[in-house]
Amino acid sequence: MDDLQPISILLLGDDEVGKSTFLSRLALLRSSKAAAPRGGSAASPPPALLRDEDQPFVVELRTRIAAFRLEFCDTASPEHWRSRPPPDLVVLCYDISRRPTLASLQTRWLGEVRTAFQHCDRLPILVLGLKRDLRREDDPAGTLYPHEACNLAQQLRADMYLECSAVTGELLAQVVDDICRRAIQTATPEGGQSQGACCVM
Repeated sequence: MDDLQPISILLLGDDEVGKSTFLSRLALLRSSKAAAPRGGSAASPPPALLRDEDQPFVVELRTRIAAFRLEFCDTASPEHWRSRPPPDLVVLCYDISRRPTLASLQTRWLGEVRTAFQHCDRLPILVLGLKRDLRREDDPAGTLYPHEACNLAQQLRADMYLECSAVTGELLAQVVDDICRRAIQTATPEGGQSQGACCVM
């Protein structure tokens, strides 16, 4: 509809960290209106992965003040994401069960954002931990814990830290709500940036 204000959201991160599964579950949540209670699990089975041609995945939101069209893309679509117009919000994603994927947010992806988007000093950036269901308490060398990711998010001066499992649905509804709220804030005069990383569990 013509009255919808578009807001673009770009997911970045290493291959196989779970970005496509997250977007596919988001599509399932929004189409079925079956979001799990905050902190709970979605009872539905794992979704079929979105194809490249399915992106951007669109979520329409209406508030008492305005209506928004949230357009989600990950690094698989389009193939050359750097050639896209600058997004309104960037979500840096990592795999909770693979420690190197968090480190690469600092060593690779933040630099990619700064190089590709000239307005990065005003661009809200969230850090999202995926595959929460694979966290193993008996594997501290390989598994990442929330305080470690929160610390890195603060070092990156990210605006928010979140984590969930797209497969089981754990914390998924809460994460989707938080991303949507932050996205809407980008359309306000104050913008979507915060004073620093905020852990949301």
